[in-house]
Amino acid sequence: MNSPALITALLVIAPVMCLIIAGVVFKRVGLMSEAFVEGGSKLIYNVSLPALLFNAIYTADFSTAANPDLILTSVIGTIIFVLLMVLMCQFIIPERTDRGVVIQGAYRSNIGIVGLALSANAYPEFFATASVFMACTTLIYNLLAVLLLNFYSDKQHSVKDNIIALLKNPIIISIVLALTASYFSVQLPGVAKVSLAYFAQLTLPLALLCTGASLEFFAMRAAIGSMIMTNIAKCLLYPAVILSIGYTLGLGGVEMGILFLMSASPTAAASYIMAKKTNSNPVLAANIVVSTTVIAIPIMMVSMIILIQYGIIAPATLE
Repeated sequence: MNSPALITALLVIAPVMCLIIAGVVFKRVGLMSEAFVEGGSKLIYNVSLPALLFNAIYTADFSTAANPDLILTSVIGTIIFVLLMVLMCQFIIPERTDRGVVIQGAYRSNIGIVGLALSANAYPEFFATASVFMACTTLIYNLLAVLLLNFYSDKQHSVKDNIIALLKNPIIISIVLALTASYFSVQLPGVAKVSLAYFAQLTLPLALLCTGASLEFFAMRAAIGSMIMTNIAKCLLYPAVILSIGYTLGLGGVEMGILFLMSASPTAAASYIMAKKTNSNPVLAANIVVSTTVIAIPIMMVSMIILIQYGIIAPATLE
């Protein structure tokens, strides 16, 4: 089979998969240590990813960077999906504390690293749009996670403290600053622009390598039933709900493509951090992160081929 859809899927998804696999290999042969992965992850989260997003939005046309219909689709679709998962988990997941972890794992995509990398590969000229979408979706992801994990936790935690921590998120801050600077046409010094560009170029390759290096496959040995349900929901049901809402709202092929690549990405590692913070079965959360990272990307490749062939999403605008 040598169809344009297959070629597109390979060129968009295969490089991301290769870097994640390379991270796994580098960790096993000793080229990447635990300390390197931990330090690299902190650098990405606090410095390089915020710099990448700031640079992408700041250099874009403000009027086109924010796509209200795209963001609205994500918000509506995610809320509808979460409500459906709440009903399903009530009957399928016996342990109350596991329900919040399963629901969070089913919707909370790794949009900051995998989703953004895939969108950059597929639609490079719409990278600023994908960046703003990521920021707004990250906000709704975190708000829902705080509510869900507190609701299902045996011990109630301060929602206020979690929301304050969210507002201090470097990614959210960088997006707000970038939109403000873009809107008011603030001119940065040349040195600052070049430095931001350097940090931006560092982000995605290092982030994908660290993602692969941080995978612990032995963690998948427990809670098989909950993991299977979460993987089905994450890889198939959540993208289906999001794309259905986008199709109903009449979004274009590129917008639908961004929605697909973001929503179908594996579960974000931040879901493990949130589960640990609220004592909501962090072991299950780690299992979900690892299993969806292994399973979601091959499913994305097959799904992308089908969606392009049926004209639901636009073919990638490869350079």
